[in-house]
Amino acid sequence: MERSVLSKEKENVNLTHRFHMDIFQMGKLEVINEIVSPNFVMHNPMLPSEVKYGPEGVRRFAMATIEGIPDRQFIHEDAIANEDKVLIRWKLKGKIIKEKFGILPSDKPMIMTGFDLFKLKNGKIVEMWQQFNFGDWP
Repeated sequence: MERSVLSKEKENVNLTHRFHMDIFQMGKLEVINEIVSPNFVMHNPMLPSEVKYGPEGVRRFAMATIEGIPDRQFIHEDAIANEDKVLIRWKLKGKIIKEKFGILPSDKPMIMTGFDLFKLKNGKIVEMWQQFNFGDWP
């Protein structure tokens, strides 16, 4: 039993890794329908509702990130799994060239750090709670 739980948790970590790296880093938008549930909900009070619901919301959020930060570099600092949940502590580096959800462009590179807590069901991401801020970890 323990082995199957650990195996499932590893699968969940790999799937959530693809959310950032395949979709947001590499721009593989076709992955969205493969790993994001039709009933997906993102909980982030800073973001507009059009990016919070379903695969289409993820697509809009990804496109805004891809267009707004073309030189982006996502880095996963930590990943912790517990049954159907995965927490990822991440860093995003790059230069914002296009306004993105109220974040203005700058000619200076920025570092954004954050946490995403994912909930998975039947091999898809069904919910995500996100918190982020500007600045690097000390």
